[in-house]
Amino acid sequence: MRMPVVLGLLVLTGCPTNDGTCLVDSDCAGGEVCARNSECLTSSAVRVVRVEWTVGGMPASETSCATTQNLALNFYGDRLDDAVGFVPVPCKIGKFTVDKLPTRFASAELGRDGGAATVKAIDAAGTVRFDLAP
Repeated sequence: MRMPVVLGLLVLTGCPTNDGTCLVDSDCAGGEVCARNSECLTSSAVRVVRVEWTVGGMPASETSCATTQNLALNFYGDRLDDAVGFVPVPCKIGKFTVDKLPTRFASAELGRDGGAATVKAIDAAGTVRFDLAP
């Protein structure tokens, strides 16, 4: 599994950053929003993305995820160093939604935390579906 670049964040108490990084929307200037990769972007440059998965064709549950408790989820942009990830993602929930993912992020990678993973394209509706091996 490719490991996303960890973003260093500068936390300033009560002051927005001036370097284009953010933690919340109010850290951004000019009506921009804080994307989930900690980048200030216009609202037209982010979208909602929904990742859904099954395990061996069965809905994710305590039973179907018995051998896979936690997953790792990464999103990739148009450069090798353009990534953001989420760990741990509980397998049993069967879905994960990101409300402000940059639109340049075109693919998602899902797999067992520390194990093999699959990469798929995010469709035009902002959805990507996986069927994990049991």
